[in-house]
Amino acid sequence: MIETNSHRAARDTLLAMGNLFFSGKHTLPKIRLRLNGLIVGPTGAGKSFLAESVARQLGAKYFRVTRGDWLPTGCRDKRSTAFQVLDQVLSYDRVVLHLDELDKFSNLQGEWSASIGADLWNILDKKFQITEYLRETTFKEGEKITEQDVARRVRLGLWILGSGTWQDVFANSRGRPSIGFGCGRAEASDVGFAEIVRSNEISPELLLRFSEPVFLHYPTEEETSQLLDSTGISALASQVGVRISPEQLDWNLGGMRVLENLATRLVIELYKSKQPTGPAGPSSNDADAKVEQSPY
Repeated sequence: MIETNSHRAARDTLLAMGNLFFSGKHTLPKIRLRLNGLIVGPTGAGKSFLAESVARQLGAKYFRVTRGDWLPTGCRDKRSTAFQVLDQVLSYDRVVLHLDELDKFSNLQGEWSASIGADLWNILDKKFQITEYLRETTFKEGEKITEQDVARRVRLGLWILGSGTWQDVFANSRGRPSIGFGCGRAEASDVGFAEIVRSNEISPELLLRFSEPVFLHYPTEEETSQLLDSTGISALASQVGVRISPEQLDWNLGGMRVLENLATRLVIELYKSKQPTGPAGPSSNDADAKVEQSPY
């Protein structure tokens, strides 16, 4: 994955938050700091990559859960997501829980989805059903885990990162359809917390459980030019006989996947251009000769 300026800025902020949380030195006498991190950015901007990278640099276990992965409390076939989180907390000193695709949690209908929603709020508030967890969990022989032990590990060792696309946050705030080259980096990064609150794109209940969001953006035109050179795509294009310019790339078609798809097409074209004409594969005589020379 390629880092952009917005990745580096977001990473620095999240690392500071994570280090503060795990240090335990984040309390003030009369106010509570909000250190749950929230990453906002368009599809393919690298939100999951960033969250995993931050966890690795913090020396923490990375545990990612999406809306589609979620198993609500009370499900009988498999262990619920909430209990899986507690499993992680008791197995590692530091855990970064990445609640990904939070924008997909906004439309929760039906009994199953309502249970998922209740679980989500409880986990964000660190309100786990610890008594039930201990009753349903088998520990090593001689290992004694109390409710106080679990609560302490949750309080000190579980840092929560959320992320979501919420593309309309940017579109509505600027009156433009996307974050592409239609607006420069300065304008794109100018979307502020107050604008997000006013837009109602992210529910107030969710925002209250996180610090102010950090933003990821698609590369600017200048960054795109640098990426084309640093990844070797410009050189590949020259070998194929074409010229790729930054304005030809539409990041809104999938973020960094656009770069991967372009590189793949160029490599395929280069490979095809170097293949000899005529039937593929060795002639029958060549094949027979290779068989005769084989030690097997």
